Amino acid sequence: MQIWDNLIHAFLEKNKQINLSAIRDEKWVRVKHIQDSLELEKIIERKEWMKIADIGTGGWFPLMPLAISHPECDFVGIDSVRKKTIAVWEILEELGVKNVEMMRTRIEDIKNQTFDLVTARAVAYSDKLLNRAAPFVKKWGRIALMKQVNDKEKEVLLNTAKKKNLVLEKEYRYKLFEWDIDRVIYILRK
Repeated sequence: MQIWDNLIHAFLEKNKQINLSAIRDEKWVRVKHIQDSLELEKIIERKEWMKIADIGTGGWFPLMPLAISHPECDFVGIDSVRKKTIAVWEILEELGVKNVEMMRTRIEDIKNQTFDLVTARAVAYSDKLLNRAAPFVKKWGRIALMKQVNDKEKEVLLNTAKKKNLVLEKEYRYKLFEWDIDRVIYILRK
């Protein structure tokens, strides 16, 4: 699809300027960023009224592929790094994506907002993410953590989830290609 080609080109150009990712090849941006981001679609039901926040969105993913794929949903990208939020905003404008609001802040500094879904991909260790994200998830809302498989981290995640009244609803393990790392998406419900 042309939109993905446009996103990849924009990402690679911005990546030269501000180092968003170590991935600098078109093929691997498509696989390791876009395809990985869209794995969420296999396990999360979205409704057209959903409000979705992506924590640490300065690296663009999964926010951009999800927002492009779901113009009926409202997205909020959250990152504390100014140059990254500006880069995301510029590309959203360039691609004509209208359903995203960017916030240059830390999630714990947001006031009076809750979300149906909070996503985070390769941002921080699970206990820190859950402690920061849980207050911003609506009752019955969900948190989707995209991680590398790590049994010790899962144990920490389960302990923290219990303290935050979160239930592990789904655990989706996958690889993007044959020799890829073991990846997992944890879906936790409030």
